[in-house]
Amino acid sequence: MKKLLFTIAACLVAVLASAQPMGGRPMGGRPMGGRPMGGPMGGMEKPFYELESDSIADAKIQDVAGRLDLTEKQFDKMVKLYAQEFEEICRNLQMSVREYQMMQNGGFRGRGGMMGAETPTNVQFDTAAARKTYDQIIAKYDKRYKKALEAPQYEVWKTLSATTLDNKFSSILQHVQENTQSMF
Repeated sequence: MKKLLFTIAACLVAVLASAQPMGGRPMGGRPMGGRPMGGPMGGMEKPFYELESDSIADAKIQDVAGRLDLTEKQFDKMVKLYAQEFEEICRNLQMSVREYQMMQNGGFRGRGGMMGAETPTNVQFDTAAARKTYDQIIAKYDKRYKKALEAPQYEVWKTLSATTLDNKFSSILQHVQENTQSMF
């Protein structure tokens, strides 16, 4: 009886071992399951925009702090708001880019690639929808900047085009596209 149980256990271990990929990542650079590691899905690392938002915000606010005559509390609040604004813009643009990538690759195919097996030929990135969301985020954070600053400071803030993300849609979109790996 012991010999039979040992043989069954050995066979089970052999079958399980042969079902596992050899070595680290399978060919193609992606882990089994098709989803890249890291980023918001894999939980291994933060998305690029979360890694760079604090340093971008600190540099921008540091650059204008003297002209705005910010208190330490205002400085900290403005850095926090600017970082949040940058992250929210990038997160929403990244969702749009990934949706575009998915449509470009034929959408979700389901098991065996049966659903949506044909790749669409006329898929275009919806820049207008992305810009609309972008503008809504800019308006939301503009109200927050107005609350964080005194009226004269806010007027100076609005004249400093280098600090606002409002006119930088195309450059931020390009940055997001360059830093978004296709999941498909």
